[in-house]
Amino acid sequence: MNDGEAPAARTPSLGRGGVRLLALAATIALLSYGQAFFVTIFFSLFLSLALRPFVSLLERARMPRVAAILLVLAILIGGVALLIVNVSAQLQQFYLDLPLYQSKIRDVTSRLADFVRNVQERTGSILPEETRGVREVKITESSLETTRALLARLGSTLSTLLSAAAVPLLSFLMLKDREKFGRALSGILRRDRRFERLDVVGAISRSLTAYALGESFVVLIMAAATMLSLMALRVNYFYILGPLAGLCVLVPYVGVILSTIPAILVAYFQLGGRAAISVLVVYLVLQFLEGNILTPFIVGGKDRLFPLTVLVAFLFWGMLWGVAGAILAVPLTSALKVVCENVEEWQPIARLLGEPDEPLSADAV
Repeated sequence: MNDGEAPAARTPSLGRGGVRLLALAATIALLSYGQAFFVTIFFSLFLSLALRPFVSLLERARMPRVAAILLVLAILIGGVALLIVNVSAQLQQFYLDLPLYQSKIRDVTSRLADFVRNVQERTGSILPEETRGVREVKITESSLETTRALLARLGSTLSTLLSAAAVPLLSFLMLKDREKFGRALSGILRRDRRFERLDVVGAISRSLTAYALGESFVVLIMAAATMLSLMALRVNYFYILGPLAGLCVLVPYVGVILSTIPAILVAYFQLGGRAAISVLVVYLVLQFLEGNILTPFIVGGKDRLFPLTVLVAFLFWGMLWGVAGAILAVPLTSALKVVCENVEEWQPIARLLGEPDEPLSADAV
């Protein structure tokens, strides 16, 4: 009788494991399929958390909440609009200046071609003799296919613009009714016995607010410092390169490369090799200050994630949602760590993600 009961005892465990695996796969598929929706929601949440301290400060000065939110959003939107105007002007100037850089671009291209040719001569060609020539390929495209491609591109652009326009509206609603949303989410979570004595929503809110506010300050400081440095070096397009350097702070590991290479190329083609070296030195100094002084002092260890965790999260969310996922990788993983750390059966996952945080209090939101 005992021999017959043993397989039956193992079956539910295998069943629960299979259900969890299927649930995880379904969640990833849902996140991938609903990319536009989830990215818009998370960016709106990130913005609302970053603006929340300023709104609270105005509320303490006896300003009504709605008026405080509208004032903060108006200042933010005005600053972004002013930046877009300046960026548009410099993009137009770039197109006008592009013919002036063509000789230098051709020179660099010819040097690269000579280098590749020398390498091929020394190592031998990989292709057989009859396939070493350049083949001419003609691609014909019907007018219908061209129209479809154009409509698809217009649709994608319109979808992006609508999502961007929805972010400040969603942030306004999140800030306006933040207590209601907090109580509703806490009520839903506390139906589960694992969360009934924990303020998980409050802990996630505090963690992400500190991260969003700190990173926002770091982005603004880096953008302003880079812009002023490029202006001092008389390198063009500083209204583009400065904000780019600030935003790339949010992208782990590769953000440094994405912000530095364009600035070096612009300095080289505009002013020459010495200016390019000067820009490289300035960027290295600024990035050293950001990584060793600004971020530790302003943001601190609030995410408390291991470097390997950050890299894996960057790869996962980046593959799932592209650039938006790379930017949201750290805050989303930090929120996951807060939840796992305060559920007993999920605590090993939290220890795998990063350093332990302080335990949550049992206070309500």
